[in-house]
Amino acid sequence: MDTRVSEQAVGGANRRFRPRKAPGSPARERRTLLYPGLVVVGIITQVPFLLTIYLSFQSWTLIRPDLGRQFIGFGNYAQQIFSGEFGVILVQTLILSFLALALCCLVGLGLALLLNRDFYGKSLIQTLLVTPFFIMPTVTGLIWKNELFNPSFGLVTYFANLVGVNNFDPMAHYPLIMIATMVAWEWEPLFMLVLLAGLQAISEDEIEAAQLDGCNRIRIFRYIELPHLLPYYRVVILLGSLFILQIFGEIYVSTAGGPGNSSMNLPYLVYQTGLVGWQVGAASAIGVATLIITLLILTLLLRTMNAVAKED
Repeated sequence: MDTRVSEQAVGGANRRFRPRKAPGSPARERRTLLYPGLVVVGIITQVPFLLTIYLSFQSWTLIRPDLGRQFIGFGNYAQQIFSGEFGVILVQTLILSFLALALCCLVGLGLALLLNRDFYGKSLIQTLLVTPFFIMPTVTGLIWKNELFNPSFGLVTYFANLVGVNNFDPMAHYPLIMIATMVAWEWEPLFMLVLLAGLQAISEDEIEAAQLDGCNRIRIFRYIELPHLLPYYRVVILLGSLFILQIFGEIYVSTAGGPGNSSMNLPYLVYQTGLVGWQVGAASAIGVATLIITLLILTLLLRTMNAVAKED
C-alpha cells in the first residue's frame, strides 16, 4: 500500500514538472515566418493589379479632365479587344515570341553541346557567351539598331554593300525577324546554361556503354542526350515564354512599333494607348487581356510539354 502511494506521488511529481511543449509544430512556425513577406509581396503586386482591373471598367482620358471618369463596364474590352488592330498585334506577338523561342532553343542547344567538351579557352568563351544576358534591353536595341543594322554606317550593312546588296535595311523591311533575333541573342545564355547543366548531369558510364554498343555521336544525341534534356527544356521554355511575351524595351528603342504597327506587340500597345494616347481605361483593359492571354499560353505550353514527357 505504501509502495503504491509513493509511486503515485512520484508519477504526479514527474507529470507536474514535465516541460511543456512549445505550441505549434516546427513546420507551422516556419510558415508563420513567411506571412510578413507574403503580405508585402501581395500589396506590391496585387493592389496595382486590382487597380488596373478597376480602371479597365472606366472611361478616363487624361487630356480631357473635364470629362472625368465614367463607369462603362466592359465597353473598353469590347472596343479594344474585338478591334482588328488588337487581333493583328496579337498575331504579331505570337509570331515574335515563337521566333525568339525557336532561336533560343536551337542556338542554346548548339552552344551547350559545344561547351560540353574540353578545349583551350573554354572558360573565356563561356563567359563571353553569357554576357548578353547582363545587357539592358534598351542597350541591346540600340546596339542592334545603330551598330549593326543602321542603313548608313551599320556593320552588317557595310558588309552587305561589299557583296553587292544595296539599300539593305532589315530593321525597316523585316522588323519582326530582327527584333526576334535581338531578343534571342539576349536570352540565349539562359537556355545555354540550363541545357549545359542538363548535359553535364548525364552519367559518363551511360555514354560509354552506348559507345561500346556501337552508337555514333548522332545516335547518342538522339536516344540519350535529347530525352534527358526534355525536363530542362520545359523549365527554360516556360521562363523564356514568360519574359519574351512581355518584351518592351527592345521594340521601343529600335523600331518604336513601326514601320506603322508591323513590329508592335501587346505590351507596346498598352504603352501606346495609355502613355501616348492618354486613354487610361482602354490601356488598362488591354493590359488585363494581355495578362489573361499570357496565362493561357503558359498553361497550354505546360500541358503540352507534360503530355510529351509522359509519352517519352
